[in-house]
Amino acid sequence: MRFLLVEAAQAAVRWNPDWRRRFVHLAMRRDRRIAKVAMARKLAVSLYWMWRKEFDYPQTLQFGSHAGKPVYVHGVK
Repeated sequence: MRFLLVEAAQAAVRWNPDWRRRFVHLAMRRDRRIAKVAMARKLAVSLYWMWRKEFDYPQTLQFGSHAGKPVYVHGVK
């Protein structure tokens, strides 16, 4: 299962610019192999929540994680 997730994560990194950006950022901080496994874990978590909430991929992008994003930005409504 880990092998398949890593392969799928590598394909996602090649296809999606946002995933590519995250991978490169991780690879600069850690070893490339660790970054690959971290991206595979991110993919697994994303797939789990897609399954759990019965979302398809476009819905996941629209209603993705809001963790770490400010709820209120000063001066912006």
